[in-house]
Amino acid sequence: MNLSRHHILAVAGGALMSAIALSDAVIHGLTGNNSVFADDSGHPGWILAGGVVHGIAYAALLWVLVREKGRFLSANRFARILWYPLAASFALLAVGFLLLGPIVQLGQVALDGPIGTVWGLTAIVGFAGMIGSSLLLGVALLRRNPLGLGGRLLCALLPMLLITIGLSVVATNWAHPGYLETIISFGCALLGVGVTATGITGGTPRAVLQTSAQAESTV
Repeated sequence: MNLSRHHILAVAGGALMSAIALSDAVIHGLTGNNSVFADDSGHPGWILAGGVVHGIAYAALLWVLVREKGRFLSANRFARILWYPLAASFALLAVGFLLLGPIVQLGQVALDGPIGTVWGLTAIVGFAGMIGSSLLLGVALLRRNPLGLGGRLLCALLPMLLITIGLSVVATNWAHPGYLETIISFGCALLGVGVTATGITGGTPRAVLQTSAQAESTV
């Protein structure tokens, strides 16, 4: 399995981000408390470092989406449409974690002030857009997946969502969004991996679709 530069960077960022999310999930599951990276009870230095990791990771995931956009041409219409809110969500989160987050932490800005409120809304909209778009993309790829290994991973989001909902009923402390975030991180980081390259430069959309279909049939 050959990984391009954008895949390698996104996988590395996704691994670090997932380590933060899953460690928080385990600590919360065992103790009921959050980790040092949590905004409500964590250490400011760790929160800042974790935020920078998230920002870089989301920027890397956006890079993957941009580089692999041509592959979405061979997906169904719904999947093609979902590229836009997913890319917008990654862009919003990257800007939020790399710009607004450090301002709030370093400047000790009140979360109920103007900047703190903007940062809170940015995070809410970004996370909701990322999780919702990724979940719907996974559903859209269930019947036909031209996006390779990453697309197959995103198909696992729906059962993981159901498991998380179940945990919220039988083991509340273990219900955590980190499980979904981990699948999203690696799923989007590996979009296009395992599929023969089909660039769009110098080609018509029809040519790209034909080439993509031939590539998919060989996987």
